[in-house]
Amino acid sequence: MNKSTGFTPNALTLVTILLSSMVILMGAAAVAPALNYIGQEFGIDDGSMTALIIALPALSVAVFGFLMGFLADRFGKAKILLLSLIIFTAMGVLPFFLHDFTQILICRFLLGIGLTGISSTSTALIGEYWSGRDRVKVIGYQSAAIGVGTLILETIGGSLADIGWNYPFLIYLIGAVIIVTALFSVREPAHNGAGMDDAAEADIPGRGRKIAFCYFAVFAEMFLMFSMPTNFSYYIPQISEELVSSAGLLAGVLLGITGVAQAGFSLVYSRSAAKLSEGMAYTYAFLMMAVGMVLMYVPGMLEDTTLILAVLVISMVLVGFSLGLLMPTVIGALSRLSTARTSGKVMGGYAVFLNIATFSSGIIIPAVYVALGSRYMNVFGMLAAVAFVLFLVLLVKGLLEKRRSGTTESATVLTETVKAERPISDDFSMYSTILVPTDGSENSNFAVNNAINIAKKNRSSITAMFVIDVERYAGLSEGMFVAEKMREAGLETSKDALDYVVGLARENGIDVTTKVVFGRPAEEIVNESRNADLVVCGSLGRTNLNRALMGSVAETVVRMAYCPVLVCRKTSE
Repeated sequence: MNKSTGFTPNALTLVTILLSSMVILMGAAAVAPALNYIGQEFGIDDGSMTALIIALPALSVAVFGFLMGFLADRFGKAKILLLSLIIFTAMGVLPFFLHDFTQILICRFLLGIGLTGISSTSTALIGEYWSGRDRVKVIGYQSAAIGVGTLILETIGGSLADIGWNYPFLIYLIGAVIIVTALFSVREPAHNGAGMDDAAEADIPGRGRKIAFCYFAVFAEMFLMFSMPTNFSYYIPQISEELVSSAGLLAGVLLGITGVAQAGFSLVYSRSAAKLSEGMAYTYAFLMMAVGMVLMYVPGMLEDTTLILAVLVISMVLVGFSLGLLMPTVIGALSRLSTARTSGKVMGGYAVFLNIATFSSGIIIPAVYVALGSRYMNVFGMLAAVAFVLFLVLLVKGLLEKRRSGTTESATVLTETVKAERPISDDFSMYSTILVPTDGSENSNFAVNNAINIAKKNRSSITAMFVIDVERYAGLSEGMFVAEKMREAGLETSKDALDYVVGLARENGIDVTTKVVFGRPAEEIVNESRNADLVVCGSLGRTNLNRALMGSVAETVVRMAYCPVLVCRKTSE
């Protein structure tokens, strides 16, 4: 289901977005396997100088990221995407014909401007072209495409590097293909006005803090990950003399394995019904990164080439799994936290921090290499320790948040399922489970009636959900008694609202599960929508505010839910 954008994305649109996404992560690092050869060609012994080939595009993104995002919001994301693809292709291929290192570096810096626009606009367009489960699915496809891009770009780059130092720059001809598909399939989204966007943005609790955490997570992940492509052509000769002759190709293959693992994990995870919370997704992503980095330290202590290769393959798979878990989690979170008017800037910030990490890694890692005795196995051992510390910090943070809220993994304080007697039917069913948030208000009950009718026609079950607003009940008590007081208040205030749903469901032969949770209503409803095929909610709650479009909670649910949302507004009094 696409949003009401005035343009319906088709299959070619999706192909264009995914092709563009392929170059987001490895667009700058596609020539990484040739760094050693480039150094030899220009007589450069300092690894930090050749690392500028990778670092300068990242620096350019860091400088221009927010600006390109602003331009995309101001002049149109489709236009900026096309312009960025042209810059990317021209500046990517031009170094193939150059024989001056300084000129090559200038081209690489300008390449970063193209990468900035591609990264921010392609990701922002996903959030505007698709919504609900379709958006989640496309984000999974995008993460997989990034992984496939790693495989294709790095494997081909490694092969071409063994032919000649400048041949990997021909990889950027892929941009010409994307330009052609973009001309025929990408159009500017049209929006329904700023009012709803402004309200939805304001109604997302802790929006700025959550966006900042997403930026931190992608920065840390990319800093760790990019220590590999910029140094593999040097690392491999250190761990095995037998692999020196094929170091470029092997570096590309290993990074390609990372891409395959990332793509596979992203596709499987995006289709999985049991997903981790965002906090736990970040936690496990850094754990897998830590273990993968530890395995990068091990080959330096081995002599058997086959065993070395096996360890490296396992390491790359784990790093790929880490990327496949963290990247779609970050992109999904940022898509839900941005609006049509701000998505360019938000995704521009994503591109900035991703590439600041790339630039920082390219500059800092060579210095760390020297400080740790010029052994890359020591560098990867140190990075493993950093990743493990991040894992522990996130784990402790998650446990403390659970303790403070007085909940377990779920905020549920009461759940009950009522089975109804009904005949078995072979009629087509569009929705298996319908989520109905209710607060017992007249408008909410109007939505319940609509949900019952839909469930009856589709043989659906209903999950009736009552959310106790934690901020509303925060003053009930202090310290350790807060959770119990909130539980008591929730059971008391939710009874009538849920009894109304259960009564109607029984009359119509519909299975119903009731859930009482405490938290922020919009957030809890969005989280529960992961387990539903449709959300049916009222546009106004007990506050009865006369909003121009719909109630604030409903607005947020419409923007952020993982499935289609039906908002029922009772106009007659």
